[in-house]
Amino acid sequence: MKCINQASAKFKTILSWIIPRLAAPKEARMERRKETPLSGGLRTCVSIGLVGMALVALSGCVSSEKYEAVVTERDQLLEDQVRLNSQVSETEQQKRDASMKAEAAEAEIARQQQVYGNLQKTFANEQKANQVKIEMMKSGVKVNLANEILFASGSADLNESGLDVLTRAAAELKKSSYQTLVAGFTDDIKISGKLVHQYPSNWELAGARAASVVRLLEQEGVATAQLVAVSFGQNNPVAANDSSEGRSKNRRIEIILRPVPVTMN
Repeated sequence: MKCINQASAKFKTILSWIIPRLAAPKEARMERRKETPLSGGLRTCVSIGLVGMALVALSGCVSSEKYEAVVTERDQLLEDQVRLNSQVSETEQQKRDASMKAEAAEAEIARQQQVYGNLQKTFANEQKANQVKIEMMKSGVKVNLANEILFASGSADLNESGLDVLTRAAAELKKSSYQTLVAGFTDDIKISGKLVHQYPSNWELAGARAASVVRLLEQEGVATAQLVAVSFGQNNPVAANDSSEGRSKNRRIEIILRPVPVTMN
């Protein structure tokens, strides 16, 4: 607006110079011709040129405003482009992160499947005899060991078959850095007789059996930091306790390999 006002003032100044000369009496114009010997055509051209200059000045202001508008629009487009580029970069990074997580998950599944396959081979005979059951879970690999192949009734001391089974298990378990949780379970028959002094309840009996398994695995080379012993007592049965067969299934040791890497500090 300031530029337009300035140009308008200049235009008025030019007109104030031209109009009196065009409207002056013939005698005055004749006198000016003597002072400034210009032909009529040349004077007309000069007048038109002056008017043109004024118009150019005005048009120059309009063009300047348009230019500023274009510059503003350009700057906005550049900002939008920078923002879009940033969003594209973030999206690409998210894709890379997701791809890396997917690859890590696939690698983890492959490791668990390898452990599962090795344990299947190791305990092929025991699985046929329903003494060992191996399961692939979302949270890792579980090895279910029947109590009969590990302990005598009412005892937490490993028998010969138990020593053999756990020694073979340790050979596979120590290859992994996973947490190894050993859980002891019993049936719902209460402890009685002389055993009460050693194991006041099924909690103590299940805990002592889990501890015996952990000690053997540790002796065979499984890292101490990876081992956890837990007693469930008579809780979490896998069968009803109303039959000898059901109670036999509930008396067990579960070794659970959890994909939680453990480091020795």
